[in-house]
Amino acid sequence: MSTVNYSLKHKGVRLISSEDAWVKGKNGKRRFNPKYHFVGKIDTKLPNIIITASDKKKPKFKGNTYDLNSTAKSQIVEHFYDEKGKRNKKTVAYFGVEKK
Repeated sequence: MSTVNYSLKHKGVRLISSEDAWVKGKNGKRRFNPKYHFVGKIDTKLPNIIITASDKKKPKFKGNTYDLNSTAKSQIVEHFYDEKGKRNKKTVAYFGVEKK
């Protein structure tokens, strides 16, 4: 079982695109958007593995996609594939919770 609860209905974890996850700071460097608490990251280079999402730390294994519920899996498919079933150019997505 995964070390993080990815239940999208109960804990508020949802899939966040990389365009929303990254913002530019005043000095021009990119950093994670402070309005989200990031739980994990999924990359098409490692499609079945969910790793930690961090600006500075080395990524660590958090779980695999087999442990996700059907809502999370459908969000992943909708993010990485278009309506015709073809792969789009998106390569990274993040799991996160919006901060209050």
